[in-house]
Formats: sequence, structure tokens, C-alpha cells
Amino acid sequence: MSARIRLRLSVLALASLLSTAALAETVTLRFVQTNDIDRMQEEKGRGGFARLAAVIGAERAEGPTFFVHSGDTLSPSLLSGIDKGAHIIDILNQMGVDAMTPGNHEFDFGKDNFHDRIAEAKFPVLTSNMREADGSQPPGTLDERIVDVDGIKIAFYGLTTEDTPIVSSPGDMVFKSSIETAKAKAKALREAGADLVVAVVHTPLPVDIALVRAHAADLVFSGHDEHLMTFYDGKTVLTESGSQADDIVVTRVTVDKEVKDGKTRVTWRPAFDIVDSATVTPDPKIAAVVKAYQDKLDAALKVDIGTTTTPLDSRRATVRGEEAAIGDLFADAMRAAVGADVAITNGGGIRADREYPAGTVLTRADIFAELPFGNKTVKLSVTGEQLRAALVNGFSQADQGAGRFPQVSGLTVDVDLAKPPRERVLAVKVGDKPLDLSATYTLATNDFMANGGDGYAVLREAGQLIGPIDAQLMASQVIDYITAKKTIAPTVEGRIRPAP
Repeated sequence: MSARIRLRLSVLALASLLSTAALAETVTLRFVQTNDIDRMQEEKGRGGFARLAAVIGAERAEGPTFFVHSGDTLSPSLLSGIDKGAHIIDILNQMGVDAMTPGNHEFDFGKDNFHDRIAEAKFPVLTSNMREADGSQPPGTLDERIVDVDGIKIAFYGLTTEDTPIVSSPGDMVFKSSIETAKAKAKALREAGADLVVAVVHTPLPVDIALVRAHAADLVFSGHDEHLMTFYDGKTVLTESGSQADDIVVTRVTVDKEVKDGKTRVTWRPAFDIVDSATVTPDPKIAAVVKAYQDKLDAALKVDIGTTTTPLDSRRATVRGEEAAIGDLFADAMRAAVGADVAITNGGGIRADREYPAGTVLTRADIFAELPFGNKTVKLSVTGEQLRAALVNGFSQADQGAGRFPQVSGLTVDVDLAKPPRERVLAVKVGDKPLDLSATYTLATNDFMANGGDGYAVLREAGQLIGPIDAQLMASQVIDYITAKKTIAPTVEGRIRPAP
């Protein structure tokens, strides 16, 4: 055989080999996740946006990186009580978010404020199960997003917890089934050629697990429960980064994409790193932005309003599980402000989670920290039966630490928390008289509860004497109440009397 013929056969053999050989590439993708971060500044050397930005910057320096935000950020915080979360959007704009989904706290200041803030966002906000009342995609949001990194197609979609209408104030927004939406999105995105499907979700853990079991994404980055976790069952990743960026979960995914005989095969494997934010140096640019907002806030709020001669306790377990002196104080202020017979406010709306020793000089900042949601005090006309039903709801999840636990004024309630949820209210007095189920009373409460929030659906049926349009900020009323008295001395006085 001649040399020319042998060369020609060799070339043909090589061409044949190349036609069947695998063309493969390996790409490492980095996902830096945060969720449930409303506190812009660090606390005790941990958390805050500047330390989070440092972690993001370090990962971006290594290769393709996605900053993923799983929601709950516009509220509740001290400054958000004033600017309704505008500073959060400004900070996030400067950090370069790659995918964010709204959490329930994005609606704490109402639907219109949600729309205003999203309109200011310069980053992708993903929502696949939330729609306007007419079925349309909320303005400024995306149903999905597909990104190509070195030939790897990464598809993102977003979910917001379906109980948002109960725990926040989204108005007439519609929340479709998270699980069914996720299944449909994953199927459609994979059929569209996505190599990796990423769900950015703000959903409770049972829904997270259902998404994993259904393989409704390859990666599920979740928020809402404020857990710190990484999980991988061999098919689907699930992570959550605690809260306030105290810890930050970094998920690195090595993707191998192989094309053979016109067919594509993608394999990938995850690796996790939980970064303690105390170990990083804050990003100087974002630290400067945060400081500017903090200085503005300090000037506006660090004004003394009065002194408490008794200790106050706003710790979560206290305000959600028993009568609290600070709860009595707030309920008294609401009741006095609108001249109502009684007042009820939900313990979950008291948020600073701290103790104030006797002799503490209270400031405006303290009150806005305790009452950050921007709620207003409304005045309702309720029957005794409606009032009792509201209290039954309030104590129905006391053993679970639910936010609906009532702090009251003008009422005495005997309860037995060992009984079944709907049987816990034993007796109620208004003033010094037994509750008359057929009588009519005036009730001061916050607009969130009046709209059925935290399960207080019965209050939607009440007559409005002072509605949200005419109502004043609850926090401002408390500030005015303390300012007028100058010295306060609230104590736990038996308004809620547990059974022996």
C-alpha cells in the first residue's frame, strides 16, 4: 500500500473517530445565597450587607458567580419603618443581584409599596407563582430567567409562600400552588434546553422538601424558615442561609457537559461552604453606603422620649407566649389614641427581641425597632361574639410561638393553653364586666389584623370606625403616649390569666 493511500485512510479514520467522540467541557458555577436579611448593618461583628458583599466579591474573583437572594428584605427593620425599604433596594442595586424572589415581608407595607420598590430594582426579580388580580405578571418581575455560562444554560424561576396573604399585606395579589407551579416550570425549562434548573424560593420547609422529592429543580435556594442548612440527596440541592447574613452558604457546582453523536449529557456535583461572616473583612464600598444610611437614621431617631421605671421584655418567646409589660404598654397606647373600649395587637408585630432594664431612657429608635412594620391603628366596631372569636384565634397557636398571640388592653382573659386550640379561652371580661356576646364594643387594633392577618379573619366582618386611610402609625402613637407621660411603669398585671 502506498504512503498516499495509508495517509488518506488515516485521515478518514480520524474523521470517523471525531464524529463519534465526546466533545466535553467542565464549568464551575458559584452560587452565593442570602435570605431573610433586613438588617443592613453588622451586629457584634457578624452579618449585614458589607460582609455579605465581601463574600460575593471573593467568589466572583474566582469565576462565574450568581448572587441569589431568597426574599424577606424590605422589612422589618428600623429604617424600613421610615423609608419602606427603599434603602434596601439601593444597597442591593450596588451589590449586583443575579436572581431574587420576593418573600412575604416584601408586602408588609402593602401592594403599592411592593410595586414601587420593585420598580426601583436594577436586578432580576423572579416570581412564577404570584400574579396580579387580573392574572398578569407583576410589573418589574420575571417569570423565569435563562443565563448561558460557557455553553451551560442555567434557568431560574421563583416562588413565594402561599400564606403571604395571611402573614402580610399583598392586597389582591394571587399566590398559586408552589409545588404545582414548580413542577410545571421545571418541566418546561428542561424541555427548553436548560442544563441546570435553579429554584429561588421563599417557602416553608415542608414545601422545600416536597420540591426536592419532586425534583422540581436541580438547586433549591430557600428562605422563610431562617434555617442554616445544606442538603443533597444525589439529585437535588436544598440550602438556606439562616438570617441577616450572619452565615452565608456558598454552593459550588462543577458541571460536565458532554456532546456525543449529537446528544447532550450533563452531569454535575455540588460542594458547599458555610461562611461565618465574622471571618471576612467588610466590603468598603458597601460599608460606606450602609454607614451613610445609618448616620441618616441615627439623626432622625436617636431622640429621647421618656423613661421606664419598670423592666420591659420584648423577647420573641415572651411577646408570643404570655402577657408582656411592653405588650400592655403598646395596647394601652393604641386604645388611648383612638378612644376604644379595648385593644388587641399581635405579639408577632413586636420585633426588637430585647430586654430594657428599669431606668432605661427610651428613644424613638427603640419604638421603631419594636414596631417596624409601619402598621396603623384602626378602630373597629365588634360584637362580643366577634371579640371572643378574635381571642380564640389569638391563643390557638400559643404553644407554637405563633405571632398571632394577643397583647391586650381593657380586657381580662382566662385561658388554659393545655386545652385544644378552640377551647382555650375560658372567660373574658371587658373592664370589670363579663363579656356580653350580643353587645357591641369598640376595638383598637392594627390594620394588618383588621384585614384578617395572622388568622384574625373575623375582624374583616367588623365595622370600620377609623379605617386605614384615616389611621395613624401605631409606632407614632406609642411615641406620643410615652412622650406625654415622660415616665412610664408598665407591669404584667393579670390581663391574661393562665389556668393553674
